[in-house]
Amino acid sequence: MANNKLTNPIKGLVSKRRKRYTQDGFNLDLTYIQSNLIAMGFPAEKLEGVYRNHIDDVYKFLEKKHKDHYKIYNLCSERTYDVAKFHNRVSIYPFDDHNPPTMELIQPFCADVHKWLSQDSKNVAAVHCKAGKGRTGTMVCCYMLHAKLFPTASEALSYYGDKRTHDKKGVTIPSQRRYVEYYASLVQEQLVYRPVTLTIREIRLEPMPVLNGGQSSIMFTISMRNNKLYQSQIYEVKKGAPSLTINLELCVYLNDDIKVEFFNKPKMMRKEKLFHFWFNTFFVREEATLVPEPKENGNDVERPERTTRALSYDEEAQIGQCDASSRTRSLAPLNPDTKVVILRLDKWELDDAHKDKQNKIYASDFRVHVSMARLPPEPSDWHKSHLHSSNVMNPHDTPSESSEADSTDPSTAEEEEDDEEEEEDGWESVEATESRRVGRYSLLSNSEFCPSNQPFA
Repeated sequence: MANNKLTNPIKGLVSKRRKRYTQDGFNLDLTYIQSNLIAMGFPAEKLEGVYRNHIDDVYKFLEKKHKDHYKIYNLCSERTYDVAKFHNRVSIYPFDDHNPPTMELIQPFCADVHKWLSQDSKNVAAVHCKAGKGRTGTMVCCYMLHAKLFPTASEALSYYGDKRTHDKKGVTIPSQRRYVEYYASLVQEQLVYRPVTLTIREIRLEPMPVLNGGQSSIMFTISMRNNKLYQSQIYEVKKGAPSLTINLELCVYLNDDIKVEFFNKPKMMRKEKLFHFWFNTFFVREEATLVPEPKENGNDVERPERTTRALSYDEEAQIGQCDASSRTRSLAPLNPDTKVVILRLDKWELDDAHKDKQNKIYASDFRVHVSMARLPPEPSDWHKSHLHSSNVMNPHDTPSESSEADSTDPSTAEEEEDDEEEEEDGWESVEATESRRVGRYSLLSNSEFCPSNQPFA
């Protein structure tokens, strides 16, 4: 530790608002969340070890404080190290920086940690990602809920923020906090997680973000399990429009963990990322109140109730498959047994939009409403035989989310705050991909997958 005088100031700058362990000759980006639960930064080597926790210092600390009784949990999808350094007591539960974990990753992690800590009262679990804050906090909070240390997600998140940081801001990314809430509901309600299949029918933004003097060109993408499945058309929104409603007469089958990203794409310009959000289909449980809306041909169409009429687009009309009269429709006719559910997210629940604390782009009451229909667990062969491939993106031809993640050179001493309020790099590399089909997930006309004699599960 001869270089402490040189490296300590650098390490302090890099760790920013995270609390450090500065006792017994150690200076580590490391905090005891519980007496047997540690949150820490990545155990780095070579030059990166100058400004992060050096792997040798982490080893010395654990050997001195918890010899033969420690196990490390690495959450990084982007990097690893020689686990033999820690006697092979390292488990890896990887997910990308700035993202929540998949729901199917959380429970095994919690079970693993609980089993280890239950084996011996002296055992400790040391959890880390890159900086040991956002991803680490998400999983640590889930474990504390799993172990019944806290009854609610908000209490676990608040406790973690207080223990890990000086400013009480532990897990700040809305989607990560949402997944802690998801796991809290599994524990509280004793639910058994299972995939639920949904399709997005309508997305509504209100009030409109203030972009380019009031005019905007909105588009969005849908991803599932790190594969881009769908890219929308561009919707031109005129100045003064109070809201935007986008109707998807074509749909993508979605289940598990879903990412929706919104962009502004003015003509002849590169697209600008606006905001995004992750959700899991299992937890979209608020059922919509359907009210009839008259059509020109005299038949009523059931649609989710809303207080004001919004600027409305029909997805099929945008690609020339419907006549102009359908542009005012919000939902195609649904089978009476079909459940329509609503996901409502306000500004502070949207990744990136939540950073606009001065309300310069997004009003304080900005919200996103997503109407979805529940579908059978798997598309049938009949459905697959009625493919419409426009706007579907083949995951094999599209960069994965991991390729868009933070690409910071570890040799640079400038810290990219792990899961803090930083922009993700590389999103602009995703361009429109037309006329492609995607594995077993199909883009279908809603009128095709909702025959009146075929109820939904």
